[in-house]
Amino acid sequence: MTNFWTVSTFWALFLLFIGIALAWVLPPLLRRDTRTAPRMDVKEANVAIYRDQLAELKADFDSGDLDAQQYELARLEITKRLSEDVPQESSPVVVAQPRRWPAYAIGGAIPALAVALYVWLGNPEALVVEPAPPAPEAATAGPEGRHDVAPMIAALEARLEQNPADAEGWYMLARSYSAVGRFEESAQAYAKVVEQFPNEARLLADYADVLAMAQGRTLKGKPQELINRALELNPSDEKALHLAGSAAYESGNFAQAVQYWQRLLKLLPPDTDNARAIAEAIADAGKAAAAAGQVIQPAPGAEKSAPAAPGAAISGTVSLGKALASKVAATDTVFIFAQSPQGPKMPLAGVRITASQLPYRFVLDDSSAMTPNNKLSDHPQVMVSARVSKSGQAMAQSGDFQGQAGPVKLGQQGLNIEIDTVLP
Repeated sequence: MTNFWTVSTFWALFLLFIGIALAWVLPPLLRRDTRTAPRMDVKEANVAIYRDQLAELKADFDSGDLDAQQYELARLEITKRLSEDVPQESSPVVVAQPRRWPAYAIGGAIPALAVALYVWLGNPEALVVEPAPPAPEAATAGPEGRHDVAPMIAALEARLEQNPADAEGWYMLARSYSAVGRFEESAQAYAKVVEQFPNEARLLADYADVLAMAQGRTLKGKPQELINRALELNPSDEKALHLAGSAAYESGNFAQAVQYWQRLLKLLPPDTDNARAIAEAIADAGKAAAAAGQVIQPAPGAEKSAPAAPGAAISGTVSLGKALASKVAATDTVFIFAQSPQGPKMPLAGVRITASQLPYRFVLDDSSAMTPNNKLSDHPQVMVSARVSKSGQAMAQSGDFQGQAGPVKLGQQGLNIEIDTVLP
């Protein structure tokens, strides 16, 4: 009985779809009028493609990835291709409709041919057989499938064949290769640029980045050498510091990773996604360093802040309340920091220790400032806090333990802060 209803349903749907097909096919064939065939507006399609390319190029220029000269060269190249690719307007084509007898022939032939083909090629028994499992989804097209970048890459390659000493062209080609995931070719292009500009720290960092991707996402070997050279040239290059921390973490030197990332954090604008991401990375590396028994020392080569003005420091002692002593592990992270009473939550200055160092004698001044443009000495009063972070993260979490004092005037000495409160 089930098979009967299955077969009946199949043929009913079959006839329904045949009727729908005929409803779409026959009316145009039965009309006697002549119509003007729509014109394929190839010009409009090409213009839309090149407009998208120009928009992406403008976005790279606005973000600082391209300078004015690079932007203008690329824009002229796209404009040239646009003028070459846009065809002339084509004339409308008048198509006369055929007589009605083919419509009747097709109307009868479609159902008959469909049934005949199904009986010959089909498998009616499949109606009562379990359906086959669905085929796996096709793989998503990789970065090479981004055809909008391909013409620009081809144009750059042709340009560099004619002028292999064009450093700007090699730089643009390297970035284009990197954007579509062709990291080995990107590294080769960066090598051409570095030959001509060996003392550009950011260029060396970019080269190290794509070279690491090309050799299996590892910074060991030549990428590490390039990073070290970049930091020798500019100890404050943000990308070089980021990669240096990643390389140290990869090699298991978690304490050194913390040093590099702490230097980077001081260069980033506060309360941004990048700053929060680096703060989380520092916390993670700090926990790994504690687990490995590594001691985090002041970062070698870090830029020294200007000496604090007289009275521009706050000092005191942080201790742990007796009620919480049994709930704190020796390896727990402790942050001691100063904040503006009315300003943002981003600390003005701070130090990081472990709970095993409590009670701890601290000094906060401009040498421990979190950002160079918002120092402790810029504020007449501050709030001073000490927090035990169970997660190791700089952001306060529920269940952390904290003590606080303030507002206190800048220059306060002998401040006593007891960590005795559990954050909700």
